[in-house]
Amino acid sequence: MIMKLPKHAFPAPWPAIWAWIFLSIVILGIATPDSFTLTFIKIGGIFLCFIYTLRVFPKDRLLQLTLLLTFCADIILAINNTAEAGILVFLIAQIIHTIRLESKNYLTQIISFTGFTAISIIINLIWQITPMIYLIVGFYIVAIITNVYISWRWWRQNPKNFPALCALLGFSLFLCCDTCTGISYLALKNMFPTFLYAPANFFAWFFYYPSQILVSNSSKYARID
Repeated sequence: MIMKLPKHAFPAPWPAIWAWIFLSIVILGIATPDSFTLTFIKIGGIFLCFIYTLRVFPKDRLLQLTLLLTFCADIILAINNTAEAGILVFLIAQIIHTIRLESKNYLTQIISFTGFTAISIIINLIWQITPMIYLIVGFYIVAIITNVYISWRWWRQNPKNFPALCALLGFSLFLCCDTCTGISYLALKNMFPTFLYAPANFFAWFFYYPSQILVSNSSKYARID
């Protein structure tokens, strides 16, 4: 099946901007993976995704909030790539994505999951039952897989729905990025071969930046031609 893109999809000059940033991330990620310039381009690219949602989907406050939180999480993780606070912000962003995609049908379940997550984190802060990073990552995995499933179901209901396809592809690439991030972390902790650390970091952003572009275009406020 070939989908005809709606006229409003990827308005100029955004495709050129995204392509330039993605190519820069790939080239600098190979040539100078630890450079400040690369980090600046990465973080700047995520911020531009936030600006894009403000301009193209001005009514979609939840989508804008998720991109802003994503930008904040990336700043935290740029300072410390294993910071629990950064992963927690990503988790909050994923929960908000779930709310904007499924609040009409599963609001009770979403509230229950959010409440259980918050209570579990608070209890763990007090009694330190398990390393906090593992607890947050566990809830995050549930949230991202849920969003992949929700996006798939949205797309299956209407395969010609371009924002639904963007959501499905975006969250799927997001999950690929998170898989690479997990490999990178385990390599850093010597649980995986250490030679996997660098390529895992490279491919994390190889998947991550396109995922944010696609998620930025997954608004339910988009016009369907």
